[in-house]
Amino acid sequence: MSNVNTGQLLNFQDYSPEHNDRSARIDVEAVHTNQYSNSMSNPNYDYEEPKIAEETEAAPQSNHNFWTIEYYQKYFDVQTSDVVERIISSVLPQKVTPNYFDERIKGKPDLYGPIWISVTLIFTIAVSGNIASYLNNANKTVHWRYDFHIVSYAATAIFCYVWVVPLALWAALKWSTIANSQDEMETQEANTPTMMSLFCLYGYSLAIYVPVAILWTIQVYWLQWLFVIVAAFVSGAVLIFWLMPALRKSRYFPILIGCILGLHFLLAAGFMSYFFHSPGSGGITPLQPVITSTRAPV
Repeated sequence: MSNVNTGQLLNFQDYSPEHNDRSARIDVEAVHTNQYSNSMSNPNYDYEEPKIAEETEAAPQSNHNFWTIEYYQKYFDVQTSDVVERIISSVLPQKVTPNYFDERIKGKPDLYGPIWISVTLIFTIAVSGNIASYLNNANKTVHWRYDFHIVSYAATAIFCYVWVVPLALWAALKWSTIANSQDEMETQEANTPTMMSLFCLYGYSLAIYVPVAILWTIQVYWLQWLFVIVAAFVSGAVLIFWLMPALRKSRYFPILIGCILGLHFLLAAGFMSYFFHSPGSGGITPLQPVITSTRAPV
């Protein structure tokens, strides 16, 4: 091993400025020259621009059949706050903006709220109807018993109203709205509510009947009819309020408004008359008199 002068290594070395500048210039020029010559000599060289990473990727669009369960999954993707907000707006429409239906419901209708409101109303009518029947026959000589058929009757009436009436209204709007030009046809398609949005709107319109069904147990004839008028008017007014832009473009604008209000009034009157005011005789069994024989034994 050779001897190394450590003192010489620890001392600063002086280099001339000419040597430093020339060495650095040679190195830089050599690097750039080599890169340029390699890129020009390679015929397959392609310049690639840097790609900007996308922040959000587009969600894949899935086309499912109308008869599959996956098709209806998007109609149950709703937050609890949205359901509560739509219930409040179905009773008090002044709490939201006039374009609330076009901005929040027609673009993203849901079936979660309407189904649960319908089911809640069915069991509320069944329980309250039997309570009203019991109160109506408490002082009579009859043997009262619970009528389980009210559940099936109420379910048939409610689900038929929620699904059949919106379907008929959707067909009426499609048939009665006439557009003369292509622009008006596009405007018609934008203003006409979809079938699912009508199902959603009619389902939420029944929310007011849940508390009213409890109040119908009060056995006061004029008060029961007052609840019928108030519930039908409020619920029907909400429907007309949301659907007014589409109804105005129909040739049968007054007829459609009358049908909406009339069917709502018939629904409320039917609930009160059949389930609360005049209960059926299915849950009432007259008491048979006990006949005692006074004949003396032979």
